[in-house]
Amino acid sequence: MNKLAIVADTTQDLTFELGEEYGIEVLSYSIQMGEKHYKDQIDITTRQFYETMEDYEVLSSGVPPLQDVMDRLDQLRSNGYTQALLITSAAKLTGMRQLYEVLLDQYEGLDLFVFETSHIGSTAGLHSIYAAELRDAGKIVEEILRELERVNQRASIFALFRSLKYVIKGGRLNKYAGMIGTMLNINPLLTIQNSEITIINKARGKKKSYQSLVTAVQKELSDTSRYKLVIFAGNNDEETAELEQDLVAEIKAAETFYVTELTPVLGVHGGPKSVGVSILKID
Repeated sequence: MNKLAIVADTTQDLTFELGEEYGIEVLSYSIQMGEKHYKDQIDITTRQFYETMEDYEVLSSGVPPLQDVMDRLDQLRSNGYTQALLITSAAKLTGMRQLYEVLLDQYEGLDLFVFETSHIGSTAGLHSIYAAELRDAGKIVEEILRELERVNQRASIFALFRSLKYVIKGGRLNKYAGMIGTMLNINPLLTIQNSEITIINKARGKKKSYQSLVTAVQKELSDTSRYKLVIFAGNNDEETAELEQDLVAEIKAAETFYVTELTPVLGVHGGPKSVGVSILKID
């Protein structure tokens, strides 16, 4: 009988605590701050990152070393696993899919399966959590892959980056659009479309942009009864608490709900005071 491991990474906004809760292996991305290098959530905590990130001109992220990934798979094999489902954020936004393609040609000992979501952050993380739940319910890997493909089309994310500096610098958002937004005090509401970060609403000022986020989430959930929901933020306790109040009905109806602080690898691009909501619709 096969024993299946679900493997995710920190671009999915998954902490080690969430990984332990759902039985998911979480791989750490690499973070560079100035001349210093860290393993995401191992060598530096999330709050340490946000408290110091603005002190550094150089901020970047990179995939885990290939050897680290192979060592983790070796450990899984020694623990009796025979299969591993490697779930990634979108290849247009992260490099994990490419790393796994190299791994597929080099690693022996486990049957490896790769699923690339169209998303990043906790929306991708919800895919990994759902996969773990399906595994624990007795589904085989082929059934899980088919279900992930189905719900991937019904996943969404809405985010406000209070500073566009970092997402522009990282090349994830059009530089011209970002500069205009900054000059006009526009806080664009961002989402993922075709695996790319896209502006879907342009509201001037903090209050109006926040309301555009709440409205987008409520509209997105108006046609579904089964879904998973995450509120995420980057060192932004104030708006996190507001969202928990303003979305209380949506939170109560969710099959899965939690609040998370953007992992450092995501904070490199999201910057401080970001806030948003991830949704995975099941029905």
